[in-house]
This record gives sequence, structure tokens and C-alpha cells, in this order.
Amino acid sequence: MLGGETTTDQAAPRVEAGVDEALFRAAMKGLAKCVAVTTALGPSGPVGCTTTSLMSLSVAPPSVLLAFGAGGRTLDDLLGAGRFAVNVLSHTQGPLVGRFATGTPAQRFRDTPHAVLRGVPVLHDAAVVMTCDVMKTFTAVDHVLVVGTVRHLTATPGSPLVLVTGEPHIATPVPPVPAAADNLR
Repeated sequence: MLGGETTTDQAAPRVEAGVDEALFRAAMKGLAKCVAVTTALGPSGPVGCTTTSLMSLSVAPPSVLLAFGAGGRTLDDLLGAGRFAVNVLSHTQGPLVGRFATGTPAQRFRDTPHAVLRGVPVLHDAAVVMTCDVMKTFTAVDHVLVVGTVRHLTATPGSPLVLVTGEPHIATPVPPVPAAADNLR
């Protein structure tokens, strides 16, 4: 019956052998993903980390969703500040991927040109910069999902970096396949 509620008795899901963690990591590492540095101002200065779990969430209001490992220093400072920046790295910023994945905040920002915009550090030369206010957070497994409302956005022409197999790559369009009619000329 359409529109009505129905209930059915369902058998408990079958317990399957666990997915091999190493295989899962390798499969996920092989998927291309946007690479950004998420930054915030903490009590001791700028903090930031490499972020590959970024997606657009909504256009109205403009919103993004990011995932952070629970208990991370950048996450704690970001939530404390209530705002952050997403700096999608440009094709010239490959070395920042590793720098913002390890080390102390001081080491991460050493020799990294940046400025403070709308109360958050933004990296110079990033392909896309979004300053965001924290709208909502959710705990999911061992991560915290952060929804941010985009308050300011700049985008520059050029290829942003993508991460594949843990290494930065430049995304280039695939040339179009000629249509059958084009082959007759």
C-alpha cells in the first residue's frame, strides 16, 4: 500500500568475516581524492592538517563536510575557534601535503606563506580557499564529522591537486572521444 506504514520481521543480518584492514586501506588509498589543508587559529597560533575527506554538502546555505580523527589537535582548536579555512591545494603546493600531515603546528607553518582572513589562517596560492563557521558536528565511528557554512570563497584558475596512492597528482581532463560522425570526415 502506497503511503502507509508497513512492518516486516527481518532475520538478523548474517555475520560475515571481517574485511582485511590492510586491503581496505590500500583500496581507499587508490581512490583519487581532493587534497586540502584545513586551518584554524588555536590559543597558541595557527594550526592545520592535511585533509582528504572533504565534500560539498549544500548550496543553500553553501556548506561543506569534513572528517577528522577524534582527538586531533587541529580538530580541538578548530572546534574551540568555531571557524576554519579549507585550503584546496594548487598544483604547485605538493610539498604541503606531507608537511601538514606530520610535525608540530610551528613546523607545519614554517616557511608556508599565509595570512589571516576572517579570523583564520589561509594559505597563499591555494586553488580554492573557503572560510567557514562550524555549523554542526557528528561523531561517527572514530571520527568527528564537521559541517561548515562557507562565509568566504575564492577560487583561482588551474588544476588543484588530487591524492592517489598517497601521492599528489595533477588532475587533467580526459580528451573527448570523437563522435561517429567525426570519423566520417
